[in-house]
Amino acid sequence: MATELVAPADKMAPFGPIRSIRLYESIIDQIANLIREGHISVGDRFPPERKLEKEWRVSRPVLREAFRVLEVQGVVETRAGSGRYLRSDRLPASRDLRRTHLEVNKVEILRIWEAREALESKAAELAAIVATVEQIDAIERPVRLIRQLEAEDFRLGDYNLEIHQAIARASGNPILQDMILDLLERFRPLDFKNILDIDDWKLIQQEHEPILDAIRARNPELARQCMVEHFRSLCSVVQGSKIA
Repeated sequence: MATELVAPADKMAPFGPIRSIRLYESIIDQIANLIREGHISVGDRFPPERKLEKEWRVSRPVLREAFRVLEVQGVVETRAGSGRYLRSDRLPASRDLRRTHLEVNKVEILRIWEAREALESKAAELAAIVATVEQIDAIERPVRLIRQLEAEDFRLGDYNLEIHQAIARASGNPILQDMILDLLERFRPLDFKNILDIDDWKLIQQEHEPILDAIRARNPELARQCMVEHFRSLCSVVQGSKIA
């Protein structure tokens, strides 16, 4: 009979806080440790989500993403009304996990970008018209840091997110801003920045430069077009992506 993995208060050693980089991979690392140390075996049931959220200190969407990737790989099985079970103790390599993660989320990534392109191209256009000097400086700050840091270093931060947030705020339209910020938050759990080959990631970040230049030059049409080209480039990279 399958047993459920339990973690009583005096036996919490197998659990630890999740690091902030590639969260879904960190959860998978934790599961690998549980298997390696004999705390869970094939056929055992995982604890409920609420327990894992608390012990691993992650959000439910990130937790579900990790299990979804493992389900695709045949490592975890979800049984309706019963829970999740360990089906195999052979976890795939990180590269294979990232490839699966991208394939599982590709449709959602592209749909979010389609919506973001429509909204953010308008935000860039408006920013070129109404943004204050301080707001333009707020866009330039993360762009400048990306220019100065090594690619792996700026990928550890959220400078890409900061750029797009700053442009949304500089649009001067609070409704447009809220819609963009909402999409950015919806996009964050997909952990796209940690999927791609580092050269692809670096190239994508460099595309923020012409957007900034157009906004600073007060050229709304060019700012809009540069943002459109940025999202078209993102889609192209994903369609023919190399995995980090």
